[in-house]
Amino acid sequence: MLGIKKAYCLCLDKREDHWLDLKQQCESKGLEFNRFLVGEGEIFDHTDYDRLDVKLPEKDFNWGYGGHQKDTDEEVHRKKTHHYNAFCSHQEMAKKALEDGDEKVLFLEDDAYFTERFDEVIEKSQEKILSLDYDVLYLGWWIGDEGDDFNNTIENTWKEERLPAVGKVVRIGGLHGVIFSRKMLDIITRLTPIDPVDSQLSKFFHDKINSYFIAPKIIHDKGIFSECEQSVTTRHKL
Repeated sequence: MLGIKKAYCLCLDKREDHWLDLKQQCESKGLEFNRFLVGEGEIFDHTDYDRLDVKLPEKDFNWGYGGHQKDTDEEVHRKKTHHYNAFCSHQEMAKKALEDGDEKVLFLEDDAYFTERFDEVIEKSQEKILSLDYDVLYLGWWIGDEGDDFNNTIENTWKEERLPAVGKVVRIGGLHGVIFSRKMLDIITRLTPIDPVDSQLSKFFHDKINSYFIAPKIIHDKGIFSECEQSVTTRHKL
């Protein structure tokens, strides 16, 4: 699949059914599925975990992401803690991928899925993608809000014309379906813990690197309970 052989998936111990389903999807695409197991360490044997959650550091620490104005201080602290643990997990997953030595790998999160149009979009955009010297390629992404004019135009264009596009990234979010080069994996391992990885890439890097996204998105997330936001997320089925 686009010369990519391995997928690395951030797998929450509470969601085994989801990451086992995603493992089957990866293998059907010829991708080796590498589980990166995280959580509080209460479901599996401790030796099975790649990383255990930790408390948010209290001193000399500037983590800013998480919580809303309507949240209590306790809720904000809980959400920030989950986001911080997700950041650290993504960093350690990047280190593992670097150690394995591949030039490019696919990052996934366990609530992701390959859309039904995945193969068709890949086939039609493969020549264009393989000609790019890219550092990051988003197969799944968040630009704007689901259901806004930008996203609706992309979906309608695909339905009517069946022609995919490859766009240059400006501002984008999501790590549920992203191809990273070794250069970017190295950058991720050296980020300062102040915001989630995708937020920092958008703020500080996409205008300096070769970063692209496929439209329409071909990896999406299911919209289940978000540990980071501590609420159920709803997503359009693609």
